[in-house]
Amino acid sequence: MEELEQLLDSYSAGLAEPDAVLTLLTAIAGADDEAAGLAALTALARRPRAVIQLDAFARRVRWWASEDYVPPELKESVLYKRLSTGTASPLSIALAGTHGDGWLRERAVERMIARPLPELMPFLVLRTGDWVSEVRDRASAGLAVLLHDDPARMLPAASGVGLRVARWLRGSFVRNQLLAAATDPRAPLESLLTSPDREVRAFAFEVGTWRLDRKVSVALTAPDVRLRTSAAEAAARDCVWTARVEVLRRLAASPHAEVRVQALTGLVRLGRDAEVVAYLDDTSSLVRALARAAAARVGVDVPEHYRSRVTVGAIDGFAEVGGDGRHLVALLDHPTARIRARAVRALRVLEQVTDDLVLPLLRDPSSVVVREATIAVRSVPAELPWELLGDERPAVRTAGYRLARRLGRVAELRAALTVVGDAHARLARRGRADATRISRSLVSVPWRRRIVTPLEVGAADAPVLRTLLARSVGLEEQTAYLLRKHLA
Repeated sequence: MEELEQLLDSYSAGLAEPDAVLTLLTAIAGADDEAAGLAALTALARRPRAVIQLDAFARRVRWWASEDYVPPELKESVLYKRLSTGTASPLSIALAGTHGDGWLRERAVERMIARPLPELMPFLVLRTGDWVSEVRDRASAGLAVLLHDDPARMLPAASGVGLRVARWLRGSFVRNQLLAAATDPRAPLESLLTSPDREVRAFAFEVGTWRLDRKVSVALTAPDVRLRTSAAEAAARDCVWTARVEVLRRLAASPHAEVRVQALTGLVRLGRDAEVVAYLDDTSSLVRALARAAAARVGVDVPEHYRSRVTVGAIDGFAEVGGDGRHLVALLDHPTARIRARAVRALRVLEQVTDDLVLPLLRDPSSVVVREATIAVRSVPAELPWELLGDERPAVRTAGYRLARRLGRVAELRAALTVVGDAHARLARRGRADATRISRSLVSVPWRRRIVTPLEVGAADAPVLRTLLARSVGLEEQTAYLLRKHLA
């Protein structure tokens, strides 16, 4: 099982092939250990996207072209006999449901319905979209019956895959069955609301009728932004209707901007503009915009407020409202790196930045400041990128690389060949990619109608590029060949 968990994690990350997963599952099914098979199905159920992908892979391999009869080869198969006699293990039934032959899939669906296990529900849901009508109809009828008879056990098991196949052509049937089961008093909506699957959590909150305190709890503690936003909006709406200002204040103190926006919108609707003004220098641009609208009604001088504050939100807010940013120049020497970076960005947005202010910041101790200064540079001195590329800090070398690309394609190629062997993996990978792209642009491909972009290398640059190309490591052979041919 540990090997299966690791393989499924790798497969979900795109690092393993589907046939390796199916081979391991087949080996577990062949061991006739029902406990291990159920554990394997449980591991699969925690990854509904992987279940759908594995089924799509397995169904592309059709072993027989059956018409309206069972071929002799299939009748003699052990799996078919076990499905027909009801002795197949749950994992074998699930794997048979992904088989390329419709007769096996139909027998597998019959066994899933005859032996209702939560672990088999994801595979039954998949068969409701089967391309064979007999399999599809049996699975659809079975799903409806099982969800109606036992929603407490079957709804959580079917939701993960069911909500995702709802995007298919016949997926509306599955979603309607899930909605019907969710309205049953026996449906465990509270446990679905704490599911590790965000699709299931969103579905549970959508179909449930929740008290205000539960909505507030979800808005403050939900792990994903989609659910937090929905819960905060619903809670703020209830608070506006019932004038519960204290609850809105509690939501407004949330660390998540999407929750604060909903809470402050509720305070505005209740006429609490003075309280909303306190969020003028919030870190969220949407919250700041809402606070500025409230400040205009109260009569607060917003630009002056921003000038009097030295916070990240105040600096960003001043850049949004505009004005004379002379006070921002003094912040370029602030001891806090985030303040320096935001001051550079604000001056750039206000178009009040000069190169003499930002060029020294290209060697700032903070990589965040270096990145903002790189963007803010207006005119790149010819020798500056190569000086920065020789620095010992990766952030400074990255700045030099970005500035070199602004000097033209020849300079971009020179910078790419300079960093292909860089110790910083990301910078080296970027250099190799750019060198490959430039080399490909030099080749004419008529059947693809690719336009050849000329690369005019001067007499002074050609020897430098040839030397860098000879020293470069990690380039593909074809890339190096094309560049050597062009520079010859």
